Amino acid sequence: MEHLIVLILLLVFILVSLSRRKSTKPIGRQSAPKNRQRVELRKKALSSVSIRQVFDELPQMKVLEIVDGDTVIVSKGWNELKIRLDSIDCPEAGQDWGNTAKYGLIKLIGGKKVRVEEHGLDGYGRTLGTIYVWHSQKNEWLNVNERMVTLGHAWVMRKYYGHLPKDRQNKLNSLERWAKSRKVGLWKTSNPIPPWKWRNELE
Repeated sequence: MEHLIVLILLLVFILVSLSRRKSTKPIGRQSAPKNRQRVELRKKALSSVSIRQVFDELPQMKVLEIVDGDTVIVSKGWNELKIRLDSIDCPEAGQDWGNTAKYGLIKLIGGKKVRVEEHGLDGYGRTLGTIYVWHSQKNEWLNVNERMVTLGHAWVMRKYYGHLPKDRQNKLNSLERWAKSRKVGLWKTSNPIPPWKWRNELE
């Protein structure tokens, strides 16, 4: 009888372990299911001037984890939220400059309180957002998405920035041109490959 009970408990333990494995999803960037079109749900963003006028209304969140150069996990109230930095794309973990971009984002916002301007959802269900962090030396809130481009940690995703007003599109383009001309960050490497092309080669 005792052997039977032990056997049943062992089977229950195995079944529970298997179900947890199936339900657990990796925290990093996920691959889109093949033969399925990803749907990007972006909402129109405010201009740089307008966003300053409503800045105090942006939700304040605590950065819990930096997944990679353009993906973070934050606490929003009692919930955790995965945020994909909007309109930029950083090298992947297995790609040149991927880890450097991640450490660059850690240096900017790791463990800090930030404000988030939400732009909707991407095709993986992540919240698209522009993140702002307080810069004590400049005594102002810094646009982290733009800063990652300035530091040469990211490309501008022009295919997916149509929801941004022209002034913000132009600012991102200008920052990328500047970083590229000065060979800042990834632009000083011999053959920088955009992450979207790198990902396509892996599929």
